[in-house]
Amino acid sequence: MIVIIPTAREINLNYLSPLIDHGARFIIVDDSPGNISVNHPSFEVYNWNHQEKMLGQHQKAIPRKNGACRDFGFYIAWKESDKEEIIIALDDDCDVVNQDFASLVEASLEMAERPVATGTGLHLNALDLYEDIPKNVFPRGFPYSSRIDYKEAIFIDKIASKPSFNLGLWTSVFDINAIDKIKGPEWNHPNATLKHPGVVVPKDTFISVCSMNMHFRSELIPAVYQLPMHVEVFPGWPIDRYGDIWGGFILKLLMDIKGDTMTMGSPIIDHLKEGNYERNIWQEHTCHLVNDEFIDLLLLAKDNIQPSNYVDMMANLNEIFKANTDHSSKILARYLTHLTDCIDHWCIALKK
Repeated sequence: MIVIIPTAREINLNYLSPLIDHGARFIIVDDSPGNISVNHPSFEVYNWNHQEKMLGQHQKAIPRKNGACRDFGFYIAWKESDKEEIIIALDDDCDVVNQDFASLVEASLEMAERPVATGTGLHLNALDLYEDIPKNVFPRGFPYSSRIDYKEAIFIDKIASKPSFNLGLWTSVFDINAIDKIKGPEWNHPNATLKHPGVVVPKDTFISVCSMNMHFRSELIPAVYQLPMHVEVFPGWPIDRYGDIWGGFILKLLMDIKGDTMTMGSPIIDHLKEGNYERNIWQEHTCHLVNDEFIDLLLLAKDNIQPSNYVDMMANLNEIFKANTDHSSKILARYLTHLTDCIDHWCIALKK
């Protein structure tokens, strides 16, 4: 079991004690030239200098100065694990409060009967799984166009499956769009509980895959790529804070093509810190403008990718991105030009 955490702040070992006690190995991605150190034998810290040494020109695949720098941890895990090894991705502000967290992660990826999250439309609100929160709370990245006439998912019919990926949820600070904090329902729920410990996300459905609590088999690493962010598309306005969201849409698309199962639910972490919502509004705004367009591009690609290993499927998707860059809006085209170069480097690095 490998735990990957990006940070430019600090690592609090108290947050991670259940995983330390379980014997997990930790890869810390220091998003700096070398400001982070962890004095514990189970922890390995990698900084920008390691990226340069290990990746050379392909270090361009690894984003910097945001949480998507965790891609370097994924790269290391890809090189050093077998395809069935479990990877856990956490953020540095997440408290692993459940002492059985590791065993619950293992159980979440085992064969079992689970309810299917049955909703309407292309997008599923992962927050429908909560028992006791207000209505109309949507996770970061859930398209506004899909909120119109949205009907809450139900969890009735069960199917037996062995998931390859499980999205863990959270208590306390929910991960929602920053602008929703101005007029939307309450988003801090320290005592929130789930209707079911784990449910299947149906095929041909997208969910917002927040990267602060993810569990998956290492064979998925090529498709769990967190997209580069803070890419300025016109003066003063970046594509930002959607690296895990758009990366999650890509992941779900490729999992559907390959026939693998995604679930969501427990084990839950306690998300402790809240970012500056005014800054986050600015960071997310341009993504809101092209979110539907990016999703439409993924749907266009769906019938043109054949099931294969995840490196090849990711590379095939990238060729489709390239072919459609000139036909996209100016905002998305500028982002795709940057993205496709990064994905090229990512796939080449993984294949070496």
